[in-house]
Amino acid sequence: MKEDRFEKFVKDNRDDFDVHSPSPEVWDKLNKQLQVESSKKPKKSRHWLNIAAMIALIIAGSGVVVTNLVLPKNKLQIAQEMDPELRELIEAEAYYAHQVNGKMKEIRRCYQLIPELQMEVENDLQELESMYNSLKTDLKENISNKEVIEAMIENNRFRMKLVDDVLAQINC
Repeated sequence: MKEDRFEKFVKDNRDDFDVHSPSPEVWDKLNKQLQVESSKKPKKSRHWLNIAAMIALIIAGSGVVVTNLVLPKNKLQIAQEMDPELRELIEAEAYYAHQVNGKMKEIRRCYQLIPELQMEVENDLQELESMYNSLKTDLKENISNKEVIEAMIENNRFRMKLVDDVLAQINC
């Protein structure tokens, strides 16, 4: 391999080049510059890391809010718009349950005066409840069956009529 003349010159005169070394002042200046530069870099990277972490938290928080607050409302609205019969059934169940429970409180006050009344009323209500549970099972199998929904509402009307008739017959 052919050596370059410059390389040969440097190798031959290496000792002469090593005679001159920088003063301690030069090394001190270099050390100070390196320390200043190295101390600045982590602050910048930490600053950017903090910003990136905040952005990630904001995005994650927004996702949680959207998932938990916005989407369930939209799903409920869609379900109600798609099947108004189910909405009607839910409203009817709530109405009749409230009415029947209120009237049953009045009837229960009379159980001590008319003991046979308790057995009759409770048996009739239990029979209607059993039929209602059977209709609920049918509804689960065919969710949009209009006839089943109407039968369930009619069952609630029978319960209401039963407690109304009992209240009309007794005077407590």
